[in-house]
Amino acid sequence: MSEVTGATAGISAEDVAAQVGRTFPGGEFTVERWFAWLLADATLAQPEAAPQEAGGEIAHPVLAWTVATQAMGVTWDELFAWFGSSADDGPMFGEHETVWHAPMRIGRTYLVSGSITSAERKSGRSGVFDVVGYSLRLHEKTGGAAVADCWNSLILPRRSS
Repeated sequence: MSEVTGATAGISAEDVAAQVGRTFPGGEFTVERWFAWLLADATLAQPEAAPQEAGGEIAHPVLAWTVATQAMGVTWDELFAWFGSSADDGPMFGEHETVWHAPMRIGRTYLVSGSITSAERKSGRSGVFDVVGYSLRLHEKTGGAAVADCWNSLILPRRSS
């Protein structure tokens, strides 16, 4: 494996792996109508044609990731710092999967909790990098019912010699 040098030299594979299990502070997010409309519009959905059900108007599904990351309780820079990285190092979004338990509804408030689920140092043609997995769960503030689980990964490049 290539030696890690430069700004991320002090971060060993063991330091990265030690973050597995670390929990996010979490937070809450209320799905405001204007926010849901803008997100639906950005995805070329028809916001005015959002489906209605007995529990209220349903928000676009991509909102789950947005809500989860807005209310995880840390900024992106703070999350990168957990792994000795920064935006200047060129982190990249890896994979994403959302598992739905119930639809998100406009006007409701959701709580977010989660943790780091995996962290592995790898080496490839582009050099040394860490793949960090994290999971965020959205649950309704009222009643606590699970709404969605978002699993994601980040690719954190490491400078190598």
